[in-house]
Amino acid sequence: MKMKRTVGALVLGLSACGYPLTQLAVRRWGVRGAAVAESVCVGLAVRDAAMVAGGVPGRLRRVPAALLRLELAVGVVASLAGLPPLRSGPPPLPGGPPAGQPAPARACTADHVRRAAVAALFALHTVRFGIYLRPDRGRRA
Repeated sequence: MKMKRTVGALVLGLSACGYPLTQLAVRRWGVRGAAVAESVCVGLAVRDAAMVAGGVPGRLRRVPAALLRLELAVGVVASLAGLPPLRSGPPPLPGGPPAGQPAPARACTADHVRRAAVAALFALHTVRFGIYLRPDRGRRA
């Protein structure tokens, strides 16, 4: 199925904005926003897993195939790292906890891992989608 150029550019732009949008959702809507961000990460990981299971990497050139596998691994990490905010509430705001209260080191580390994994997931997805929009779609000759 061939995607129209404008739709592809719109999806590519949304993918590039994926990380800031997830952060905005978590900050603005708390646990509900974290659930939306988690749903997106799980959805990307499931889609990547289906593509790998369906043999797509065998039809792609070396770099796009490696990027697909790497995106799957990062998607799983992002999905797992996104679970704690759903159970314990939203992560602390970037400004830190209220005055006089120390930030728990473990929560900060977990949130840094989650943020890094989500940022890497959207970066990889954007690069891969950019390759997909090219005429050869990253396929082997």
